[in-house]
Amino acid sequence: MSKGHRPVEIAASAPPRDAQALIDSFRDRYPFPLDPFQEEAIRLIAEGSSVIVSAPTGAGKTLIAEFAIYRALAHQHRIAYTTPLKALSNQKYADFTRQWGGETVGILTGDVKVNPRASLVVMTTEILRNKFYGGEFEGLRYVVLDECHYMGNVGRGTVWEEIIINCPPDVQLVALSATVSNIGEIAEWIGQTHRPIRPIHHPIRPVPLRYLLCDKDGQLWPPEEASVRRILQASLSERRVSEGREIGRWVRRGERRHRIVRRRALDESTAISVLRAHRWLPAIYFIFSRSGCERALARLLERGEPFLDSTGGEQIEEAIQQTLLDYPSISPGSDLNRLILSGLRRGVGLHHAGVLPALKRLTEVLFERGLVRVVFATETMSLGIHMPAKSVVIGGLRKRTDLGFRGLTVGELFQIAGRAGRRGIDPKGTCLLALDSAEAAADAVRLVQGNPEPINSRFRIGYSSAALLIDMQREPEAIRKTIEKSFGQFQNRRKIEAIRIEQEELIRKLAEAEGVTSPCCPVSTLIEYRERRAALEHERERLACLRAATARSGRGGGRGRRRRSADSVTFFWGDFEESRSKLEAMALALSQMPCHRCAERSHRERQLKQSRRLGQMLERHHQTQQQLQNSYWEQFLRVVGILQHFGYLEDGRLGVEGRLVASLRHDNELLVARVVFSGLLKGLLPEELAGLLSCLVEEPRATEQPAARLFLRDQAHLRRRVKTLEDLSQEVDKVQRSYHVDLPVSMHTIYLAATHRWVSGEDDWLALVEQSFGGHEGDLIRAFRRLIDLCRQLEESPELPIDLTRTLSRVIAMLDRGIVLESALI
Repeated sequence: MSKGHRPVEIAASAPPRDAQALIDSFRDRYPFPLDPFQEEAIRLIAEGSSVIVSAPTGAGKTLIAEFAIYRALAHQHRIAYTTPLKALSNQKYADFTRQWGGETVGILTGDVKVNPRASLVVMTTEILRNKFYGGEFEGLRYVVLDECHYMGNVGRGTVWEEIIINCPPDVQLVALSATVSNIGEIAEWIGQTHRPIRPIHHPIRPVPLRYLLCDKDGQLWPPEEASVRRILQASLSERRVSEGREIGRWVRRGERRHRIVRRRALDESTAISVLRAHRWLPAIYFIFSRSGCERALARLLERGEPFLDSTGGEQIEEAIQQTLLDYPSISPGSDLNRLILSGLRRGVGLHHAGVLPALKRLTEVLFERGLVRVVFATETMSLGIHMPAKSVVIGGLRKRTDLGFRGLTVGELFQIAGRAGRRGIDPKGTCLLALDSAEAAADAVRLVQGNPEPINSRFRIGYSSAALLIDMQREPEAIRKTIEKSFGQFQNRRKIEAIRIEQEELIRKLAEAEGVTSPCCPVSTLIEYRERRAALEHERERLACLRAATARSGRGGGRGRRRRSADSVTFFWGDFEESRSKLEAMALALSQMPCHRCAERSHRERQLKQSRRLGQMLERHHQTQQQLQNSYWEQFLRVVGILQHFGYLEDGRLGVEGRLVASLRHDNELLVARVVFSGLLKGLLPEELAGLLSCLVEEPRATEQPAARLFLRDQAHLRRRVKTLEDLSQEVDKVQRSYHVDLPVSMHTIYLAATHRWVSGEDDWLALVEQSFGGHEGDLIRAFRRLIDLCRQLEESPELPIDLTRTLSRVIAMLDRGIVLESALI
């Protein structure tokens, strides 16, 4: 919620409906003047226009969305507020409920459904996408797409495009994005696909941001080339490894290869000392590793540095006790929870996806209140959650992904650094970039001085999308038109146009190259001459090889050093003589061609070579055009081919299995349907059914499965089912590869033992986590909530037999209890 809000009771005092009066009334709710870009955006919304706003983190984009809500409620219209993350949806739901009242606000996130008929419904983007396909959103007039830059996300970006493609034309869009370089291109696409939309690009931060490089000794450097040179010189002068934490190796230039200096990261204690000395607390310290965050907090606590006075300590203790009272299922004695609570009592927080949602929220609240002065956090804390700080430390410029390590992008740096600088409090925000080598300094300067990357389409057609398109439209031409409305095809068309312009230039050059005549012969004769000359060179090479072989055999010069049979020697010598005669004849014929003596031949040959090169480039351009023109349609046809392969689609109509595929939201809806209709789920107890379905929840961070292996030793019946599930997964993967379709096929057993135990009625959560899972509590809770979502989707499907839906209902009830239920809306 933006700073300075005054809660408004809509029922008691409804806002005015006149456009200007509405703007004035909305503006009066804030104790500070609105920025010009905010004024422009709310004026356009009041006039009925859609807007897409690109602005830095913390610039005040949410205020624009709040005006859209204010206007929707004033006109008694419905508005959907979408976010890419469940945690962000929960936070917005809590904020809006406090602001507008529980009767006005609802939430839909798959596993949670509260007041779905409300005027303002907060939801994840996937939920809205399915509602648009099903035509189920009566009275909707506004859609807010928060964190719209997620459209460039590899795994999730398709959903944003589907929402815009299928959004009714009478719905106003309010899209909010971090700073990107092609906001105009996105607006142009939306204007062609949905309705005209006004782009507003506001690159200026309300609080200026200062970047500084921080070396391992805590020395600060401005992010410029001169600093890089000085840091490099300082590192080259080192002759031994100094004290500090070692994390890798770095070879000094100009020294012997075996003399090395260890790369050392900036110690968090040194960094925090710098922040304290400059009065740059509170701060968020980003480390791109959960274990790295935990180790940093543990080391800081070992040093015993105080961050609180007695009053602050009392307030923190009161908040901790209240949280433990509100969420009685939290086990304060677990290793991670004990570390977190010890840190909070000292004014230091920990925040990553494996932490219990209630403890993450407690950390956020204490940080917002200024009681927690430092939070060690992974990148997830930079994604939408409202936690501004005075400064930010970025502990490294490389991050781990599913494909290995890579450097930060400019957009990621801006998103993370954007947390620094609190509006109305700090005159300037500070971002420290921790260096572990001189090379890192150069990388940091390139990032700071770079421009944000453009959003590129990640549109991909999955099984559910294909099935829904078939079910809604059926006619191939109508389906193709819908697919070609995607941002991906829009960008392809631009590439095709650029290629067309290049082609015209190539054709002109080709005509020039082919239009030059030779004074001695036609082009066909010159081509023949080149071919004959190439054949002559080939024969010369062959003769050279034969000469060497003949010399080794002893003919043509002495008896030779090796004995060979007479037949072999005769063969070499005869072959050599034949080749030499052939070569002479070829050379004579070539010399008699008119091209041989032509002074223009070399120039003409260069023209001919260029002509061939241009022709090849034209052919490649044509192939690229065809691929760009048809790529998404061919992708759709390959997915349809797989649905037909399994019998889920016949004569252009979906069967029972195909309708289930269309109704699901999953990484691989086909695999889920194969599991359901294979009979694998029949006759199972609730805990067995839950355990099997947990194998389809998205791939977890961990890869080892010792708890599952131990559990399955004594579960022969379930072990056979797991083996069948694995076979089905491999079958789908094999068919996908044969159709050249690359969609995730995830099957694992990491959650199986814990799920079986929890649904069986286990109440000792801590023992369950430690004995049957072994990972972070937050990961298991998130897996259970996603499993609830999957079970609910299946339970609501009319395609499933009634006995299976009844068992699924029991599974949901047993899953959604205790700490899992307590975490649902955090």
